[in-house]
Amino acid sequence: MATVFLATDLRLSRPVAVKRMHPGGGAGRAERFRREAELAASLHHPNVLGVHDYGEDGDQGPFLVCEWVRGEDLRALAARLAPVPPEAVMVLGWELARALAAAHARGIVHRDVKPDNVLVAEGGPLKLADFGLAALEDQERLTSTGAVTGSLPYMAPERIDTGAYSPASDVYAVGVILFELCSGSTPHAGKGAAHLAASVMTKDAPSLTEVVPGTPEPLAALVARCLAKDARDRPHDGAVLALALEELLQREVGPPADVAREFLANPVAGAIRWRRARFERLLEEGRGLLARGEGARAAKVLNAALALEPTSAEVAALLRERPRRAGGRAGAVGAGLVLCAVVGWGGWTLTRRSEGTAGGAVTSGVEVASVTARSNEDLAGEPVESPRGAGQGPAAEVAPRKSSLETAPVVGSSGSRTKDGAVVEKPARPSVSRGRPDGVESAKPAVPSLPTSPSAPPPAPEVGTPVPERPAVVKVTARPWAEVFVNGESQGYTPRVRELSLPAGTYRLRFVNPLCDEVDQEVTLAPGETVTRDVVLSLRKAEVLILAPAGARLFVDGREVGLAPLAAPVRVEHGRHTVTARRAGAPPLQREVDVVAGRRLEVALEVTP
Repeated sequence: MATVFLATDLRLSRPVAVKRMHPGGGAGRAERFRREAELAASLHHPNVLGVHDYGEDGDQGPFLVCEWVRGEDLRALAARLAPVPPEAVMVLGWELARALAAAHARGIVHRDVKPDNVLVAEGGPLKLADFGLAALEDQERLTSTGAVTGSLPYMAPERIDTGAYSPASDVYAVGVILFELCSGSTPHAGKGAAHLAASVMTKDAPSLTEVVPGTPEPLAALVARCLAKDARDRPHDGAVLALALEELLQREVGPPADVAREFLANPVAGAIRWRRARFERLLEEGRGLLARGEGARAAKVLNAALALEPTSAEVAALLRERPRRAGGRAGAVGAGLVLCAVVGWGGWTLTRRSEGTAGGAVTSGVEVASVTARSNEDLAGEPVESPRGAGQGPAAEVAPRKSSLETAPVVGSSGSRTKDGAVVEKPARPSVSRGRPDGVESAKPAVPSLPTSPSAPPPAPEVGTPVPERPAVVKVTARPWAEVFVNGESQGYTPRVRELSLPAGTYRLRFVNPLCDEVDQEVTLAPGETVTRDVVLSLRKAEVLILAPAGARLFVDGREVGLAPLAAPVRVEHGRHTVTARRAGAPPLQREVDVVAGRRLEVALEVTP
């Protein structure tokens, strides 16, 4: 949109940043540029980038004169500090929330909060910049094309779905930034914009404590609140979020203002100090867990320590150490810890997510032992002894994980495992009917054995058994969004609704958006058939009723529409328009207005006394 130059203010002899808009793009971009100057200049806060002036040059076009920040944006700072300690995340989030609190207090929603728009000055403070998409809360919600503008990974679900925004939308964006600072990636991902949008709208963000072991629980809980799909479940605005982060900082680190000032004076040194302190705490906690024989928890804690100092020989030695606990399970735990040491700080993720690995893949002995025992207890009714191999070294006890179908006896029998691993079946105990008045016990017939191989074909249906029809599938897309009705019943909103599973038959589909003309379609479905319906809805026209001095020539976006007073409203497209009244020998009267599809707006162009 613009190029930023470092310049000198000749009047006050100070360096400034001059932001010059690129030519072209129409009046809409120039208006966004002017609005950025107006909104940013109305905010006076140490965490908001100051705007000194706005002007237009005949050759170069509109320009902004802004405060110059010697430093870097938040994305660059995070790359230098990675992995960013939780304490630093709290400080940066608190400073950013304070900037939003100042904007929200004046009814301004930023709408494009992202690391690239957050500047961190050398020595501090942090400053929120680029209010080009900002809007007052009470203005209309959609752009002239019905599209939503902003940066998709940081957009709240309601903005993607309906275009609606509020201070809680900015809070969601801060939640994404906090998550990204902690983990190095945004909470949702997808192959392209459509997949990303669907993930944001339909899936909950993963827990930070799962993604980054060792993250303080209070911080993870606050980030989860910020990322709630329902705006009502988030902190209401920047002020509420700033207060929550202030309380966290006070409890976890110290007085927020003092901590922020010290950290921003030298972020790299502060991050190193916090990482080292957290490493020592995790190391001590891991030692204690190993001493108590809690191998699984020790692996999680020590892997979090490895994430902070991957080359630590001390952590590697602890991971090889056997827990002080006898028995087969203790040996399996030791094997799991050695595996964690081999794969580095990501080892805990591997042991948690390696279910169903195929031949040759290895998993933690902790999971092998516990899952096998649990599966056999459920299916056979008796616990199974965990076998121990002849080798006593930790590496000898790491084994490929077996499917529960391979290790469990068949349904309908009970059994136990002998020392050599064989399963001894016992006859199933008859079940007693409690409802017989004569008290006679009746044994139920034995349940047929199920196939023990996952690849075995299912039993064929008996002759004469009716085969149920496979349902049909209707894949729906709508631009812009729409509520989908099937035979008059709502199925939800696109893009959240993507597929409808329906029995064979004929249906009436209706796509409804309050700003658009409705679309009705009829579809006939055969069993198992998949059909696609891609619908484009047309925005309704808006009406502008222009009130101006009698006899004035009236224009909308430069097009003359008649003389005042007009007999009827002017029909225009949804969005922003310029309305002008011209009279002979008098300066023109002009207003820019936002109109909404399907609604009427009254515009008064009056002579100012």
